[in-house]
Amino acid sequence: MTSSRVPSLLTVLFSDLRQQKLVLLLLSCILATALAVIYIAHANRLLTIERDELLSQRDEIDIEWRHLQIEQTALTEHSRVERIARQRLGMVRPEGEQEVLVPWQ
Repeated sequence: MTSSRVPSLLTVLFSDLRQQKLVLLLLSCILATALAVIYIAHANRLLTIERDELLSQRDEIDIEWRHLQIEQTALTEHSRVERIARQRLGMVRPEGEQEVLVPWQ
């Protein structure tokens, strides 16, 4: 009885991989590229979400700014200031002879 030795499966696989180094290199490049594409797509989505949030925040701030401008215009309206000066402070417009001009230096 002669027993022939059959190589194990792992030995055969590693032997084949050593012979196909270029295929193994290309496979690892494909996997690295696929992982890079996934990472970049995820980063791009995060940046797009952040940009949309910032644009929304900018729009809200712009609306608030317009409201504040309208409020400032209403508060500084001449007739309102004059009315408050008369009612709350008892101020009156001076007559011509009461006006004093201060010279500019």
